[in-house]
Amino acid sequence: MKIGLPMRLFYKNLIDFIGDYFHKNIVYKLIVAHFKSVPQIFNHIVMYVDFDKIPQDARIWVYQANRQLTDDEVNTVESYLKPAVNQWAAHGAALLASAKVLHNRFVIIALDQNMNAASGCSIDASTRWFKELGDALNIDFFDRSQAYLDGDEIKTFSVFQYKKAVESGLVSPETIIFNNIILSTLDDLNSKWQMKAIDAPTLKRFFVNTLA
Repeated sequence: MKIGLPMRLFYKNLIDFIGDYFHKNIVYKLIVAHFKSVPQIFNHIVMYVDFDKIPQDARIWVYQANRQLTDDEVNTVESYLKPAVNQWAAHGAALLASAKVLHNRFVIIALDQNMNAASGCSIDASTRWFKELGDALNIDFFDRSQAYLDGDEIKTFSVFQYKKAVESGLVSPETIIFNNIILSTLDDLNSKWQMKAIDAPTLKRFFVNTLA
């Protein structure tokens, strides 16, 4: 939708100066309600929000690196993602989202779908971010191995070796694993991501014989 330059500048300045997530969300909805669509100016304003401001029902994507990131690499990843997420859009509609590196191993993208939902194209765009980051840092952010805690260290084993990992004692019933495959919301990340191996759907059946 085309709007005049003075009005575009007014809305741009209004939201650029609103740093609080709640008020930014409310103002966005008021503007959309007024114009009956999303003004194109939203492609040029700050839509990245702090991770702790994203609601618990936000949709998430977990990207697991194939090795620990150094603190410098974490800074590189987050510095790259902030402007990328800020310009993220679905069919021209701005997406309110955030990104965070956890445990120097996992990168979380969180999207507030109460504003706008992701599209296939926008999801494809986000995967390209990690391909570019991976090429630059020589890291595979699409690692599908099973991550678990060994003391304070994150280690992994192949998802084709669940049975072997249990029978060999590599993981015990009390071992904490990172269950990436069942996560869909930020609430899931906070409540279901780290769990005991005995409770993990992918591992618990292999403990039957070892605990008999």
